[in-house]
Amino acid sequence: MTTETTEYKPHILTKILYWVSTGIILFLLTWAAASYHIIHDTQAGYFTAFGYPTYLVYPLAYLKIVTILIIVTHRYNDLRDMAYAAYFINMAMALVGHIIYGDFFGHALVGMIVIPVSYLLGNKVRGRPQRNLFGRWTN
Repeated sequence: MTTETTEYKPHILTKILYWVSTGIILFLLTWAAASYHIIHDTQAGYFTAFGYPTYLVYPLAYLKIVTILIIVTHRYNDLRDMAYAAYFINMAMALVGHIIYGDFFGHALVGMIVIPVSYLLGNKVRGRPQRNLFGRWTN
């Protein structure tokens, strides 16, 4: 009698849902980071209108680029968790800002929906990253 270890293989719909939600996240991050540079004055105006300081525009753009790299590489568990959490908070602030300002908020709402979907399905589809960037204290 042979003992076989059965490895979990995610259903094709799970994979599709993960990659579609992750693709939407990557698109939103790329679009935001690019627009913060290309139309900086317009984006800074939105930040002012939403009540956020304009000095956050460029750092937020660079953090979004770093977040893209973290999500795509899927290498460090703790860093990936922090990137998803930070982007979720960023989207929550954007959603509130757009709603209060009376601006279109569809992209922020979509982001709020797909971030947890991508995060939760990421471990099933790609496996949980085994390494932590910050060492054992983040296990």
